Amino acid sequence: MNIKNLEPFAWGYIHAGREDKEYRIANGMKVFTEELSVSIKAEDFFQAPLGAFSSYAVYYNRSEGITLNESVKDRNARQLSQLKDLEELNFYFDYFRPYETTRIISKIRTPIQEKLEINKCCWAAAGGHSNPDYEMLLRTGTKGVRDKIELFRKVHTDKQDFYDGLLLCVEALETISEKYRLKALEMIDGTCGEEKELLCRIADAFSNIPQNKPRNFFEACQFFWVSFSLFDIDSPGLFDYALGAYYEDTEDDYRCLEKLWELFRKTRTWNLCVGRSDEFGNDHTNKLTYAVLRIAKEKKYNTPNITLRLNKNTPDDLWELALDTLSTGIGMPAIYNDKSVCTALEAIGIPASDAHLYCMNGCNQIDIFGKSHMGLEDGEISVAKALEFALFRGVCQFSMEKLAPDTGDPEKFESFDELMNAYKKQIEYMADYITDTSNRAQEIFGREAPNPWKSIMIQGCIEKGLDYKNRGPIYGHGQVLTEGLPDTADSLAAIKHFIYDEKKYTMKELITALKSNFEGFNNLYRDFASYDKFGNDIEETDNIYSEITDHIYRYFQTKKTFRGGVFGVGCSTFHRAPDYGFHLGALPNGKKKGDKLLADSIGPTPGNDANGPTALLCSVMKANQYLATSGNVLQMKFSKSQFCSEEGRKAFTAITKTYFRNGGQTLQINVLSREDLLNAQKEPEKHKNLIVRVGGFSEHFINLDEPLQENIIMRTEN
Repeated sequence: MNIKNLEPFAWGYIHAGREDKEYRIANGMKVFTEELSVSIKAEDFFQAPLGAFSSYAVYYNRSEGITLNESVKDRNARQLSQLKDLEELNFYFDYFRPYETTRIISKIRTPIQEKLEINKCCWAAAGGHSNPDYEMLLRTGTKGVRDKIELFRKVHTDKQDFYDGLLLCVEALETISEKYRLKALEMIDGTCGEEKELLCRIADAFSNIPQNKPRNFFEACQFFWVSFSLFDIDSPGLFDYALGAYYEDTEDDYRCLEKLWELFRKTRTWNLCVGRSDEFGNDHTNKLTYAVLRIAKEKKYNTPNITLRLNKNTPDDLWELALDTLSTGIGMPAIYNDKSVCTALEAIGIPASDAHLYCMNGCNQIDIFGKSHMGLEDGEISVAKALEFALFRGVCQFSMEKLAPDTGDPEKFESFDELMNAYKKQIEYMADYITDTSNRAQEIFGREAPNPWKSIMIQGCIEKGLDYKNRGPIYGHGQVLTEGLPDTADSLAAIKHFIYDEKKYTMKELITALKSNFEGFNNLYRDFASYDKFGNDIEETDNIYSEITDHIYRYFQTKKTFRGGVFGVGCSTFHRAPDYGFHLGALPNGKKKGDKLLADSIGPTPGNDANGPTALLCSVMKANQYLATSGNVLQMKFSKSQFCSEEGRKAFTAITKTYFRNGGQTLQINVLSREDLLNAQKEPEKHKNLIVRVGGFSEHFINLDEPLQENIIMRTEN
């Protein structure tokens, strides 16, 4: 058995002939394309070796760097008949153990820090997502990329290994493309009809791409798809910006989009963004923007995650099409407000021209399309756990271990301000851990897991002679997510009212009640659990929410990232809210230990908003969303009837535009009924196609764990 064929990335890395890691990784990628045998699948329409790169025992993972797969190694070992081949395979695999990035990063945490993560207090350090500049790649072709590499090679004469590695990645794309061209030519003689026509189109397309600019939408889709999926599947980013110039809205173009949409579904592609404005307020909607929403409406798939950027000049018919798509119940598109997002990005130093190139990736992390390495999760913080630490002097009420500093005896606090100060210190403690650990991890990623493939498509890398993960991109800000903001505001509001204002209860009574999970404290529980909740336009609770949000978001922005920016904050609970809720003890808002219900967005804890959508939005608008630079998700649920009448659609559009005018950043909408959800729980086999918006993504309801299902059911239906 040929080890080079069996483990091409590993072979290419080891036999690169140079010590530079970037070059060695690039050579592994190049050898992979040389050794790979390609096949053409007519049903896929557009060709790429899907999943082939990650099918080896040793490969490069987009977010984690060099990755080992023990089960694949064992499978390969069973194919080897000679002892020397087996020994060589084991040598290759063992060679990479010290270079496995996640293994290296796992050693940077202290035992206490590990417990902070295990007990869902906070976590730090993830490889994250990216948004390469497919518009540039398609526009210039690999010929243009080569010219750019050679230009800046002359500027950075000490970076020859780096630039040689980039050229190897360019060659890898060209190599696999040529293989598809030859394979199509080989197959043409034995086919007829539509299959033959497709093979001719594939061969013709690859005679032009990737070296040159696509001549039509078919070629643009093929060029995009092979470069998008060659080494990983991530987020397309500003899709209508990258491919819109090639889309003519013909029947054939729409068919191409349909085929690409099937591939997006097949591969669980992440975030696809359409619609945008420029820094002068001009709307840049194009034909492809409309086509994407139409196809999402028709197909009703739960993937890709679709983000629609809206601005003051968005055409009315695009608003209407967005409502039509939302009315299908797929939870998409997520709606983003250019005014709010761009203002937030400009505040951290991104010029308006680039801020208006923002897009989402993953769930809702923000990137500057083709110019940044900031669309990732650097960490997450349970702001409700910080309150628990303040009330119990640093002791986690789930593990009963002291995991945080003692910020004073709350029973001796004479004012609400003293409690608030203790709470803020706990926030800062966890924020310091997250940012410090993230920076150390990002430095390891930059040193041990450079990504030359992404470096050719992210501006700044070629120009600086620096890798995508090692401060190459123009922007390198960080992003941290929050959990439990509304739960914390509700808890603090109740404490302020009953302990410090009315003095109906003492802090000692509250802490004793929380320790006993409210057993024997029925009156106290009733009062605290029923006190004014965030999301109902109640000034006192809303002001506390605004104060703690402001402190958290501003404090993180004082912290610098390894990548050359500052840490920003937002909220995207993904599917983790129930787990964070479970790892909390009893809270003063009435949540009991063991309960999993926790706020799943910046909006109220599901079910707590009782005064209608206008009151909910008024509450949320009191916080300064211009501080949010990581996507600030607000979940709302509406009945199907809302989108079935002209009056209902106008009402929804009106409150959305009002929310956006007042700084609201995003809305993620579920259009369904509580009855449908309850029926799906009882008879899941009859509701296989029921899709819900979870946090930053949509999923089939029956595929979700029960606590997450309950979280969604509890959301107030407007």
